[in-house]
Amino acid sequence: MTCRDVVNHARLMLDCDLNFPVILSSDGRVMDGMHRICKALLQGMDDIEAVRFVNDPEPDYVGVKPDDLRYED
Repeated sequence: MTCRDVVNHARLMLDCDLNFPVILSSDGRVMDGMHRICKALLQGMDDIEAVRFVNDPEPDYVGVKPDDLRYED
């Protein structure tokens, strides 16, 4: 990991929007929102909005490498 990699990752944390809740799986693991959690910690927040699935949805893809996924802009 280079300094540039660290800065780019920090930028993702600082630029994220805390108006969106963190999404937790039914067992409490973070499915989406880890950057929001990091930003909240950096800002000294004790609480952050979150929602938790009662039943986890089926995955869209199984056995696909992350680099092979298409992301919409």
